[in-house]
Amino acid sequence: MTELAGQATFICGHPKSGTSLLLSLLDSHPQLLVYPEESAYFRRFDRLTAGKTIEQKIDQAKFHLIHMFEWDAANPPPSQEGYPDRDYSAFSFEAANHAYRNWMEKLGFEDRNLLPAAMFAYGEISGQLSEQTVRWVEKTPYNEKYTSRIFKYWPDARCIQVIRDPRDNFTSYHKKHPDWSPFDFAYSWRSSTRTARKNLRRFGKNHYLCIRFEDLISRPAETMERVRQFLEIKENPAMFQPSKAGKAWHGNSMFGNRFEAVSSVPKGRWRDSLSSKEVRQIEAALVFLMRRWDYTLEEPVKLSDWFFWIDYVIDRRRRDRMQSASSEQYSHLEDEETEL
Repeated sequence: MTELAGQATFICGHPKSGTSLLLSLLDSHPQLLVYPEESAYFRRFDRLTAGKTIEQKIDQAKFHLIHMFEWDAANPPPSQEGYPDRDYSAFSFEAANHAYRNWMEKLGFEDRNLLPAAMFAYGEISGQLSEQTVRWVEKTPYNEKYTSRIFKYWPDARCIQVIRDPRDNFTSYHKKHPDWSPFDFAYSWRSSTRTARKNLRRFGKNHYLCIRFEDLISRPAETMERVRQFLEIKENPAMFQPSKAGKAWHGNSMFGNRFEAVSSVPKGRWRDSLSSKEVRQIEAALVFLMRRWDYTLEEPVKLSDWFFWIDYVIDRRRRDRMQSASSEQYSHLEDEETEL
């Protein structure tokens, strides 16, 4: 099992791009140990525990890595707020915490083992960890931004990034974050998608794979075969039936749809959901990347829309620099207070 700790697989991509669907199609494959929830290891846990000892980090794992196994729909703890439909009452949280500490002892008290220990603890209490297991799988949006850390900890890791038509991606994401403008979203999608190309060049096709969400739902057999070969796992019919923690999964659509299998319904939803102005803004902002990923523009980009986008980018970068400087200053003041 110590060798298995290095066989990491990370699903990457922008939020609401289809990463959950891909995870669900890998969930029941007998050779994979798939974590049922987002660990947010790099985006949350790693930051919260920066500077702490390894023992302190292990203590924090029960609050930020394996906390979901305390979730009970009938008696929800505070950490379950926002996830009332998720129920892990069939698992013992105490058993998960005990298993986590045992796995840290087996793997070694190093930072690189904090996440695999959580994977194996889940696999142990769920019965999904077996001699057949050859890889473990974790999915958190924006994992693509942390590939330097990923490949430093796990040189044999594989990453799969899902790319989705930005118009459909915005349509879904805007339901969850109505305060985001088309340009706000485009700025984020552009960063994620540019990072995909950089990672592919940097780590190579044997370690980094990009797939389009539209191909996954329109040509699932062909697309999942690419995924299967990339992960070097055996063919299995479970790869075409979405599941979560071994149980049938009906999707996490922002439109309330429930699916029994892979469905192409989410494709092209933007046509009935976005205004012509929103479409123009997204296409003007992302025209070059959309062409790179074979997404057809609704109409030629107007120069005026493109200039509005450039103005947004200049202002956004200015605001980001100011926020970064403010954060550094605040951090410096905190350090001074600590010394005092």
